[in-house]
Amino acid sequence: MDPTLDKVLFLFLGWLLGMLSPVIVSAITRERENALGRAAILTELNELAGTLAIVVYGVRSSLGTVDRPFLEWLCAFLDTHPIPAMLQGFKSSVRVYLSWSDEEIARGAKYMASWPGTSAMLQRYPVPLLDARVSALWTFDSDFQRRLLEIRRNIALLDDIVDRSRKYFDLTFTKLEGDNQELVKGNLNQCYELYATRAKMVVEQIAELRNAASEV
Repeated sequence: MDPTLDKVLFLFLGWLLGMLSPVIVSAITRERENALGRAAILTELNELAGTLAIVVYGVRSSLGTVDRPFLEWLCAFLDTHPIPAMLQGFKSSVRVYLSWSDEEIARGAKYMASWPGTSAMLQRYPVPLLDARVSALWTFDSDFQRRLLEIRRNIALLDDIVDRSRKYFDLTFTKLEGDNQELVKGNLNQCYELYATRAKMVVEQIAELRNAASEV
């Protein structure tokens, strides 16, 4: 081969590698950042799921709606979800609760129920890592994106329920005429029921996301 041609090809190859190097480095960096971001978001959401599962139990306890199907769901979640050591005792209590008959569970739920409209205020549970990555979700695969956006949408709906419940909660301390006081308490309890349903949905979605991520 012509030595001149060899030199030209060598120079061209060097130029091409020089042009592609930043692209390659950028791709590797982005992939690494995506992996770290994905892991951080999953950790945050796993912690949220554990918190919400306990909150749902607390809300349903205050409403007197704890039953066997719910306890079975909660126990299954606690068995498969990474929870801190401090919650191991709670999991044991749920197992004891499940050993009761349906009638005993119903009596226990009735005993634990709060007076209508006297439950504690619901709380917001922020997801700062997820929110910080919303603008960059396109860098994740489409299924992961879809699942994260659905979870974020339901968290936003939870926040809306919290805001509504606080308005009704404040009104319970206001002297209202006629049946308005009972209407406020009824609306407040309805917010609690909606919250428990929506929060349980978020817990299930996070568990599904974690399982899907572990299969990748």
